[in-house]
Amino acid sequence: MKWISMSKRNLIVAVQESSYIERLGDFIRQSSFGSGWQLTAFTNPAALRSYMRGGYAVDLLVAQPSLLDELGELAESVLSAALVGQVGLSRHKHQVLQYQPLPQLLQSFAAIYASTEQHPMKLTDEGDGEFGGESAGGASIISVYSPAGGIGKTTLAMQLARQAAACGARVFYLNLEQWNAAPLWDSRDGREDFSNLLYTLQAAPDKAASQIVALRKRHPWLGVDFIVPCENAEERLSISAEHVKRLLGAVKATGEYDMIVVDLDSRLDAAHFGVFQASRHVLWLLNHDPSSLRKTELAMQYGEQKMGPSFEALKAKFRFIRLTPFGGSETEWHSGKIASLSLTASVPFVKEWAAFGQQGVAGWFDAPQYRGAIETLLGKLGELKPGGESGAASERRNSPAAQGSNSQSA
Repeated sequence: MKWISMSKRNLIVAVQESSYIERLGDFIRQSSFGSGWQLTAFTNPAALRSYMRGGYAVDLLVAQPSLLDELGELAESVLSAALVGQVGLSRHKHQVLQYQPLPQLLQSFAAIYASTEQHPMKLTDEGDGEFGGESAGGASIISVYSPAGGIGKTTLAMQLARQAAACGARVFYLNLEQWNAAPLWDSRDGREDFSNLLYTLQAAPDKAASQIVALRKRHPWLGVDFIVPCENAEERLSISAEHVKRLLGAVKATGEYDMIVVDLDSRLDAAHFGVFQASRHVLWLLNHDPSSLRKTELAMQYGEQKMGPSFEALKAKFRFIRLTPFGGSETEWHSGKIASLSLTASVPFVKEWAAFGQQGVAGWFDAPQYRGAIETLLGKLGELKPGGESGAASERRNSPAAQGSNSQSA
């Protein structure tokens, strides 16, 4: 997996509790956040004052209100936030809860940094001249598709994202289904996020990457970031190929992801074609059911009729993944064009998942045979190094920039 290194931003954290600094520093060193941020920490007000007056680079200063107040007036160029016990009680503009899960704490830091006008993240136009194009640098985009409904696309997409994250990749999961039922998100929180993001992509595209950083949420068990998907069915149907290319380009432009997994529904519209064009790999899920195979054949015919030679070029990205039927029997393909398809890999049918009809529940959304199949698939796609480590994680670990955090408590 290609990884483009970037300079680390300077995060200054000041609290009175040394144990808090130790936990935070350990977590940053072991997390993907540490690849983009360098931590310098203080528990002593005098040491903090000396550092701030020394003219050192500061991209974000986060401190308890009492320590911030001791610094007096800060230069306008210094972005600061108060680390508080309860939001709303401090006079400071930016406030972050001190005690919250560390992944969410670090996301709050990144969101504050990204939300300011001083630090815009701009979309880039690379490679093929289209936003989010497959030849552009940065994150690998892997989309999951099948014209057959209920075949397990979301299961494959979520397990793919989860396994890549477990191997050290920084993963963004994007659900573009018209009707989505995966319990990855709390529908009460962030219901308007996708609509607001689409508006920004059209009205102020240069701010889209920063807005993604501000709106994204973290699933602690899967280890992936996501945006709460579109709730408005009509709005989803209005998304064009250009919209999804800009959206994927904005996720790339954050510079914080190695892989973007796109979960598609069973229709085949302009948005799908746009995702296919932006993807490095399109995982096309098949099973042994004759009607599902026929739908794949019809979808291929439709693509050829709709896009002509352009669809022929897209077919080079298709990786056909077979859902192994219950009982493990291997039924031969027997239908026209289907018989000529070359399978990249197989994933097993897990009857417990089908019986529950739910996904994403920690504790039982796990099957060693499926996890092993996904790891094999990632290896075949070239997204894993030997030994099960993601290519991006390996490059980060071996790069000169992969240094530990500084800590100053004197």
